[in-house]
Amino acid sequence: MKWMLAEREDPSLAIKLSKEVGIPPVLSQILVNRGIRDARSMKTFFYPSLSDLSDPFLFPDMDKAVERIMKALRNRERIVIFGDYDVDGITSTALLYLVLSRFGADVIWYLPDRLLEGYGLSEKGINEALEKGATLLISVDCGITGVDSVEYARSKGMDCIITDHHEPAEVIPNAVAVVDPKLSSQAGPFRELAGVGVAYKLADALYTMMNEDKSYLHQHLDLVGLGTIADIVPLTYENRILAHFGLRMLETTQKPGIKALLQVSGLWGNELSSWHIVFVLAPRLNAVGRVSDPSLAFNLLTSHSHSEAIEIAKLLEEENKRRKQLDERIFAEAVELAERTMNPRDRAMVLVSDSWHLGVIGIVASRLVEKYYRPVVLISTIDGVGKGSARSIPSFHLLDAIRSAGHLLSKFGGHKYAAGLCIEPENIDEFKEAFLKYANEKLTDDDLVPQLHIDAKILPEEIDMNLLKWLELFAPHGPENMRPIFLIENADIVGEPRIVGSNHLRLKIRNSSRVIDAIGFGFGNFKQSISMRTRPVNLAVVIEKNTYYGEPDVQLRIKDIKLGNWRLMLE
Repeated sequence: MKWMLAEREDPSLAIKLSKEVGIPPVLSQILVNRGIRDARSMKTFFYPSLSDLSDPFLFPDMDKAVERIMKALRNRERIVIFGDYDVDGITSTALLYLVLSRFGADVIWYLPDRLLEGYGLSEKGINEALEKGATLLISVDCGITGVDSVEYARSKGMDCIITDHHEPAEVIPNAVAVVDPKLSSQAGPFRELAGVGVAYKLADALYTMMNEDKSYLHQHLDLVGLGTIADIVPLTYENRILAHFGLRMLETTQKPGIKALLQVSGLWGNELSSWHIVFVLAPRLNAVGRVSDPSLAFNLLTSHSHSEAIEIAKLLEEENKRRKQLDERIFAEAVELAERTMNPRDRAMVLVSDSWHLGVIGIVASRLVEKYYRPVVLISTIDGVGKGSARSIPSFHLLDAIRSAGHLLSKFGGHKYAAGLCIEPENIDEFKEAFLKYANEKLTDDDLVPQLHIDAKILPEEIDMNLLKWLELFAPHGPENMRPIFLIENADIVGEPRIVGSNHLRLKIRNSSRVIDAIGFGFGNFKQSISMRTRPVNLAVVIEKNTYYGEPDVQLRIKDIKLGNWRLMLE
């Protein structure tokens, strides 16, 4: 693994802001490096407030969207909320459903089937809504590319409001209103909102126009935080505010469904972090959208009955176990296929099977990227139709690569790191050849070496409970606001390192007044080399709280170890 130490940007400004805000200089420098360059922004970063959220009417077409919804409320029109089958889409759907229901709306909802309909607005969903008498469709977390679907709905007498956060195509749907931060050059702090964040902005605007008490809206921040963090959007600016208050609302939620989900997953009563969302709650909500019926997750989030919610939460638990089993089987098959067929000189991989479940190939592709550190495309040809999921590494723009072979595809979409595609089976070999050729030309051998981005050097003397107190205010962590990683050069190891558990390394580092505990999970192989003390020990660490012995104390969690001159070692 190659270590990349961040350059110190404008160190004189960092020192000045450190004194103004009263924070350790090393943390001030990290924030300056991350683009937070004045005292007010730093204070807002550490102490977010809902009052710092921008006016929802800054969105293009927001006034038109609110006006049309209020007309529907006055005329008792039936409204359908059309969502998506992932956590962002389901929480968006639940949020607007609960908000509109409180205003007395005649509201129904629709979530597409991942396997039968795929992502986005569908004619099937529109027809179902029309049969139920809906005259207004509001999309959430989808719709920005649904030009044909919106035209179809309009031809049947249905108005459409699009709320989405994905990148628009060249042609924008001809809807009553299109609310998408990507359409505004002035989007600023809300450009990277998740779909549920856009839905929240619409709800906020509706509350404003109806002069309603927003404390009721704030009770739904549990849904907003859940969807925002699960969608892996940058946790900066408004996303950070929504995630911060969303996590706190989740801990005290009054929604029977979310409480049941927390209880079944063993988290009720715990202080929650973004980690709990990404690795515990989101997989359970996503599982039903991947392998069965996403309406189960919606019903859970909107349930008013604790007994019903517990039963649904248990079903989600079982579906997540089934999803894991599929995941493990397909991953093992993909690894075996890669090891048997992949050319070692290729800088990407395209793997094909006629038995892989479409709901989990995206997860498996991500795991293969972690294992082989190169772009991966997995294609399943179940029922004679090729559908694929692709994942990438930072130095390779996945959508550009797929677009270069777009003439071979029936449909594709995505972004730099993740994409999906549809392809006729007879075109797969030619697509594979074109994709690998593109990757081999664009990527270098250095690009295929994983990188560890280190935020700053730190001396052991700087590590104390005051530093930890400020570090804890960096949460919630996520893209563009990851947990800071520090470099300790030539660490002074006290005593003998020891192996604990399954090859985990425990050691102690000396500072001027005390020793600091450190643990490296899976780093037991370094014990002998460190014990010999023949080369400098350089540690990349995160600094966290350890309450194992009762009283809170500082602990270092080792991310990587390099012996000798780390700058000369690329892997």
